[in-house]
Amino acid sequence: MTLAPLTITPAAAARLKKESDFTRAALTVRYLLGCGGTGFRITVEENPPDEGHRFEVSEVPVVMDNEAFARLQGAVLDIDPDPSGEGYRLEHPNAVLTTFC
Repeated sequence: MTLAPLTITPAAAARLKKESDFTRAALTVRYLLGCGGTGFRITVEENPPDEGHRFEVSEVPVVMDNEAFARLQGAVLDIDPDPSGEGYRLEHPNAVLTTFC
């Protein structure tokens, strides 16, 4: 079992578990590099990838690719209080651009 570089707040974990069936799915975090800059994509996937780091946080299974795992030590996933936001917020200095799908 891999040590988790990510913390999920109790409120965010409760909401994630209410919205998704984690008996078949996992929260996936991927590092993105593109013409718009760098960032991270967070999704709930029913068929998570086999590659990457696997761990559980607040009873939520998580899969992170190698780059996200290396760059997000100490990150916190929380609920985004901004009504125009995507519902969740990743708090970390490297998470300048984060999309939650």
